[in-house]
Order: sequence, then C-alpha cells, then structure tokens
Amino acid sequence: MRQLLGNKEIALHYGELPLGCKLCREGAKLVVFVTGQCSDSCYYCPVSEERFGKDRQFANEKEATSLEDYVMEAYRMNALGAGITGGDPLLSLNRTILLIEKLKEEFGSGFHVHLYTSGRYATRDALLELKRAGLDEIRFHPTREEFLDAVERAVTVGLEVGLEVPALPGDGEKIVKLAKWAEEKGVKFININELELNERNSGPLNSRGLRISHGLAGASGSYETALFILQKLRDSKLNVHYCSSVYKDVVETRTRFIRIGRKDRKPYEEVNGEGLLVKLFIRTTDENSSLEELGEKTEEGYYVSQKFLEDIRKELGTRAEIWLIEEMPDAKRLKVSERKV
Repeated sequence: MRQLLGNKEIALHYGELPLGCKLCREGAKLVVFVTGQCSDSCYYCPVSEERFGKDRQFANEKEATSLEDYVMEAYRMNALGAGITGGDPLLSLNRTILLIEKLKEEFGSGFHVHLYTSGRYATRDALLELKRAGLDEIRFHPTREEFLDAVERAVTVGLEVGLEVPALPGDGEKIVKLAKWAEEKGVKFININELELNERNSGPLNSRGLRISHGLAGASGSYETALFILQKLRDSKLNVHYCSSVYKDVVETRTRFIRIGRKDRKPYEEVNGEGLLVKLFIRTTDENSSLEELGEKTEEGYYVSQKFLEDIRKELGTRAEIWLIEEMPDAKRLKVSERKV
C-alpha cells in the first residue's frame, strides 16, 4: 500500500507529482490564459466574468495583446515554465502553437509548458502540432465520455498525459472508474481539484445546494469526495494528486507573488510572507527633508522603505502624514491595504 503524502487540508498525493505541479508549488509557472472561449458549459466553471466566454488573453494578471507580452511577464517573474489554460486553448490552436514555440525559443527546451483542455478539439493533427511545438504535458478534463478518445490519442503520439478533474460531490465512484481506465491506457497522473465556489459560479452551485464549507472557497462535499477517491486509489499505480482551494491561494498564488515580488520589486519595497509588496507613503510640505534620497518622489508624496519609519518620524514629527501600504506584485499593482502609522 502506498504512503499518502502531504497535508489533508492543503494537498495530498500518492506517487510522484507531475513536473508542472512541482513548478507551480515553487510559484515558477507563468499562468497563460489564452482564450476564455469554450464549447462546454460546465455549471461549476470558476473562470471569472471578466474572462468567461470572451476571446481575451492574460499573462498572469496582465492582459496580453501579443506574444511579447507573455515573454516579458515570464522574465518579470523569472518563470521556469508556463501553464496554458482557458476556456479551451485548442479553440485558439494557432495562437497556442505560436506561443509555445515563442516560449521555447526564448527560454530554451527546458522551459516546461503544460496545457489544459477538455479534449473536444484534440484531433491527432492538433496533438502532433502541439508535440512538435514543444508541449511537455497535456491535461484533460474530459467533460464527455467521447472525449476519452482524445486522451488515448495523446498517449499514442507520445505526449505526457494526465487528467485534471473537479471533485464533484456524488461523482466519486465515476472518477475512480475514470482513473482506473486512465491507468490502463498509459496516462501518467490524475489531479483531483476541490470544487471552488466563486462570484460567477455561485448561482449554479447554490441551486444544487452547494455552499462554501471548507477552506477559503471549497464547495460542500467536494473535500469529502476527494478523500474518498484517494482512499479508493491507494493501490493504483497512477500518480494521484488532490489539490484544495486553500492550496491554490495559500501556496500557488502566494509563492508566485513572492517570486514576482523578489524579482520585480523597487528598491524601497519589501516582500512580506503573503507575497505582497510593503512600503511607506509620506506626504509632507517640508522641503528640507531627505525623503527623495531614501526612495521615490511623486506628485502626491514620497515612497520609501518601511525600515526608515522611525527615522522619518524623528526628522519630520507632525509635519508628515505616513501610511503603510501593501500591494499585489501583479501588473496592476492592486492595493490590498493602506493604514496610517
């Protein structure tokens, strides 16, 4: 019997984690959203309203309008790979092929690229083109039984193949059966994702009696379904990975933010344990202060490192208003908090 590794509240796995997952744990994967268009209508789809059904592209949180935008974002975070998602990336196959080629050309063959698809458009020709372009790993969410043929085709053309499915309450036995079929066909792994409830999919999930009951966004019954599947697959040779909603936020997103922040921060910004950029903002009318030497001057005031807080207080006293600011290190620099200190 295999040993179950990990933390049941965060992530669990039997066997070796896929390389794509290992790099995500390190925050080293560029998140590529190549299109929001998809021909499936999954009631549980977590894609945001901003992107759902729209032919928009994003590199991490930055909207992309060219291949160069993806490359620059990969450099900004010192990425070691990319995960291509949507929508269904195969609906924009040419764009996806060109992007894989561009990333491999820019960063070398060791830059690991994986891709998510339902399999609806995964013809043999499409799969061969993806392999030729350098795709390292393909993950199928077969929303219909007939899409399993695409999984088999991907194995036969020599791609590294996995399944990635949500732990839908009531689908435990169905997913176990799918995993056993996949093992027989030469699939390398199955990732079981906790079903997430968010602003866009809350209506369809609530109408089915599903509420947030685990972690940050885990839908009721999904966690228990995942544990059931893991128990049933403990003797399987298939690598099995359970990924919780907590894991995606607390581990994947946080480590990616930390990585971006350390690479892209300004001299007066510090990266905290949550991956947020921390700095001071000072507003003062004192023209003799040394603030400009400590940081950056703007029309509104000065940005400086929080390590100078006490020195600034001693120098300016009540002649300065000081705020401690936390921002995300994404392209939008979204402000998370601001408090007077």
